[in-house]
Amino acid sequence: MFFFQQVSPNQKIPFTTKLALIFWIIFSLALLSFFAFSIFLIALMVGLVLFTASLFQKRKRPGSIQNPDFQTRPYSPPRNIKDDNDIIDI
Repeated sequence: MFFFQQVSPNQKIPFTTKLALIFWIIFSLALLSFFAFSIFLIALMVGLVLFTASLFQKRKRPGSIQNPDFQTRPYSPPRNIKDDNDIIDI
C-alpha cells in the first residue's frame, strides 16, 4: 500500500501517487458536498410540508373566552386566615 510507505528526503513521490491523492481528495469532497446538499434538500422539503400543513389547519382564536360575562381577577388570599398558622401542633 502506498499510504504507509516511508519516503526518504531524497526520494520523490511518483506522479501517479500524486494524481491518486488528488483524485481521492476531490472525490471525498464531492461525496461530502453531495450528502450535505441532500440533507439540506430533505430538511427544506420537510419544512415546506409542515408549512403547507399549518396553512390548511382550522384556525382557533387564541385566548377566546367561552362566556363573555365571566371576568377574571388576580388571586388574593382570604382575609380571615391568621398569620400564625405556620406553627404545627403535635
